[in-house]
Amino acid sequence: MPLTIAPLRCRSAAAVLSSILVLLLFGIDSIYAQTTSAKIDQFSHSNAEDAMARLDRFALELQSHPESRGIIVASNTSGRNVPRGTFLRLAYGYRNYLVKSRGVEGERVSVVEGERKPGRQFELWTLPRNELSSISEEAIAPEPPAPQLFDSLPIGPEAQCVGHLPMELYKLEDGLQILRDALVHHSRAKTWIVVHPPARNTRVATQRIVSRSRQLLVKDGVKAERILTAVGSPRSSTCGEVRLWIVPANSTKADEAAYYSELLRDAEKNGYTMRRVEFSGNEHIGDNVLRKQFVQGEGDVLSLKLLDQGLKNFNGLGSLYPVTLDDVEARLNREEKLIDLTIYLRERRPAARR
Repeated sequence: MPLTIAPLRCRSAAAVLSSILVLLLFGIDSIYAQTTSAKIDQFSHSNAEDAMARLDRFALELQSHPESRGIIVASNTSGRNVPRGTFLRLAYGYRNYLVKSRGVEGERVSVVEGERKPGRQFELWTLPRNELSSISEEAIAPEPPAPQLFDSLPIGPEAQCVGHLPMELYKLEDGLQILRDALVHHSRAKTWIVVHPPARNTRVATQRIVSRSRQLLVKDGVKAERILTAVGSPRSSTCGEVRLWIVPANSTKADEAAYYSELLRDAEKNGYTMRRVEFSGNEHIGDNVLRKQFVQGEGDVLSLKLLDQGLKNFNGLGSLYPVTLDDVEARLNREEKLIDLTIYLRERRPAARR
């Protein structure tokens, strides 16, 4: 049935003006909604419950304005940051929540990597569907000057190794897809895939993970000669990890131990201060027990001699498998000449009682 408007003589002047004003306001609001972008929310480190509440509001905003699309701008911290791929898996996990749990169409939500900021930050934006994003993305160098840890993904039983209801994407396929996208920008760089299997894994099972990782990248268009693989030492009896690196084009071997050893020598040579020491894998031995044996103190200038002595002291406890420099992971803050260490330990099973 066609829309009819009553003759003007049957309507008061005030009613006519009111109708015109409503139409004008509706038109202006519609035009405004279609031609502008808006930042809906912004947050930094957030627990899962808070993040879901913010994303719920974002989903409602998108569903209330079907002419718009959503963008999650993820800005990693310029300071002591989590690896880039790990951070992006969280951002894509937020997108996955909007699509899978809140019914937002997948083509309406995208993730943009923003410029690094002093603190980790996520921004939720709405834009008109047909507008190209004007939000700046981080400039990506074609090749890193040194190996860069891009991501670390858990392998093993989800209940023990992943945690309860994680917001981030955590499957190996997810991490490899994000790595593949990064390698498109790093056009000359290579990648290391280093598998640290659970101690209980067989060699065949571990090699299967290596082969599958390589195949997934090749299937996604990464040339086989850009992929270097290795098997590292176990981290625990139950859980393992797959480490993904972006490395210079002249790299010929996936060798984490050699890379960390070089960092340690460089830090000692240039007088770096030990900022933080973390222990990983000690389920029954307390950190306080380990720190008593570790003679290289936090706040002291790094000494490889003292570091080596501390590792030998661990071996004297009798409840750990031998610990060497190959089990030490170093991270440098070159601006402030600080070094952080993570020391990976494996506890021996207690002897069965007779």
